Amino acid sequence: MSTGLRFALLGPVRGWRGETELDLGAPQQRAVLALLLLREGETVSLDELVDTLWGDRAPGSARAIARTYLSRLRGVLHSGADEDRVIRSSGGGYAISLGAVGVDWVSFCGLVREAQAMRAGGNPAEAADLLRNALRLWRGTPLGGARGDYIDQERTRLAQHRVAALEERLALELELGQHAEVNEELAAAVAAEPMRERLRELQMIALYRSGRQAEALSAYDGVRRLLATELGIDPGGGLRELHQRILRADPGLAATTRCPVATLPTGRPPAQLPAAPLGFVGREAELAAIENTLRPTGGTPVVAITGLGGMGKSALAVQTAHAMRHRFPDGQIYADLGTSSGRPTAPAAVLGSFLRSFGVPEERLPTSLEERVALWRTVLADQRVLIVLDDASDANQVLPLLPAAPGCAAIVTTWRHLIDLSGVRWFRLDALPRDDALEMLARLAGHRRVLEERRAAVELVDLCSHQPLAVRVAADLLQARPHWTVRQVGRRLEDDLYRPAGGNDDCALIEAPLLLAQSRLGAQQATAFRLAALPDYGELVADSAAALLDLPRPQAHRLLESLVEAHLLLAGPYGTYRYHSLVQAFARRQAWTREGVERCEAALSRLMRFHAQRPTATAALPMA
Repeated sequence: MSTGLRFALLGPVRGWRGETELDLGAPQQRAVLALLLLREGETVSLDELVDTLWGDRAPGSARAIARTYLSRLRGVLHSGADEDRVIRSSGGGYAISLGAVGVDWVSFCGLVREAQAMRAGGNPAEAADLLRNALRLWRGTPLGGARGDYIDQERTRLAQHRVAALEERLALELELGQHAEVNEELAAAVAAEPMRERLRELQMIALYRSGRQAEALSAYDGVRRLLATELGIDPGGGLRELHQRILRADPGLAATTRCPVATLPTGRPPAQLPAAPLGFVGREAELAAIENTLRPTGGTPVVAITGLGGMGKSALAVQTAHAMRHRFPDGQIYADLGTSSGRPTAPAAVLGSFLRSFGVPEERLPTSLEERVALWRTVLADQRVLIVLDDASDANQVLPLLPAAPGCAAIVTTWRHLIDLSGVRWFRLDALPRDDALEMLARLAGHRRVLEERRAAVELVDLCSHQPLAVRVAADLLQARPHWTVRQVGRRLEDDLYRPAGGNDDCALIEAPLLLAQSRLGAQQATAFRLAALPDYGELVADSAAALLDLPRPQAHRLLESLVEAHLLLAGPYGTYRYHSLVQAFARRQAWTREGVERCEAALSRLMRFHAQRPTATAALPMA
């Protein structure tokens, strides 16, 4: 039941009961209210309130002051009938029930989600309208009038969401042929966010389509100089490719009104790609190679990306697909095939979704898989469509979904090499180089914060083994704890990931792909994966692995190679193998837990005897 209360966070922090504005008090009191509203009904402890207001500078009376702010807010927000319905005490903390109040931030997020669904359903005009309505909710700098380290961090986060929604709306309007109309707004947006490369791309496209090629090239030169001066980096691959396409007057850049024969009722081709991943960095060689493979050649190219979970396979696929959308004007189709969830989607169900997205009514959908495959190939005839198949389990799931028409292409991500997929160009994805991992951390957590503690930031990404998922989790920790130093976050992750009894939600998120990969191993493989991680060397060889596992050398060698195929071990030169440090720490903990102390100690004893008898073998003492 509504209380008639509504709040604004997308500008100055304000509140109303009906048409009467409420006095929300001092900046720190407004910060308490903002935190409760941003948690969207979740309980906030008193300690979290203290951290929000003062960080590590909290006075001795901080808890009492925080309670005073809560009491004053309750006095302002609660009427007699609303007692304990707005700010609720719950489990030692406090929460605001969003069902009882209206918040502009919640409305904004809901409109953005609706817009994304509309775009996925091939309705760009409706999506643009929804985003336009969402952006109208903003009234200036978010969380104005509230004060605190956490509030500053949240202010930045909310502002980034606004810019992302603006970028999406402007991109949609460019798709709709409104390049002349958006030029002025793009110029203002670029002036406000000069380092947002996506905005620069949109501005260059709009200028080029408006017959202003020289200005489009000048815009590129401006951002190139800015990035070199401020950050010492070059523009990303998307901007560089767009610059080259403008230089050669690529016909694919021109605005087009071309529509496919089989299409949605709105006349628009399906555009189902998820949003480009925030903070994506690096992978230039892979991006260039995949784009080159998928260039129209008269055939139907297919690219497959494989690697350990958390290495960014899906992110690379989506990033590449967005960069190549202009080459596939008849649609971009996306399907999550569900392997990692343990519930792989049947190809017949996926084909039903694909066909509906091209306007085939439900009553005309064939029932058999074979008939759906035939209809799918008919729909794609003479079309240029890009298909992204994410998280595939096996070739039987993928083959019915692949296009057969020249001009179409597909990108597949999968955890293993699918030998039954012939004619596919495979890309094996590993961890990022250190500099790229550091740049990802900076983009997600803030360049200033990373530059101020660069050495600690380098140590942090090293702890993450430069794995994109782990770096994202580290960045989330930094954002969620603005009063922590980078070094403190590094110590937290080290305790969670490298100690025998680590484990919290952050640790679980990072280790989820490793647990899944381990679950796919046979019993002997799993034992080898765990025990081979016990020694503290940098590299492993088949001879020492044979001693450790108490197996003949050929069998040990086959097991090591099978772990390489499962992406849990890295093959090096001269028959050597090694783990990523993050994977090794996980495998060690699993060894002591699942193999048991007696078996682990026996394995290490065998290895010590092996080294004592062969002093020239791979040098290192086993880890105790």
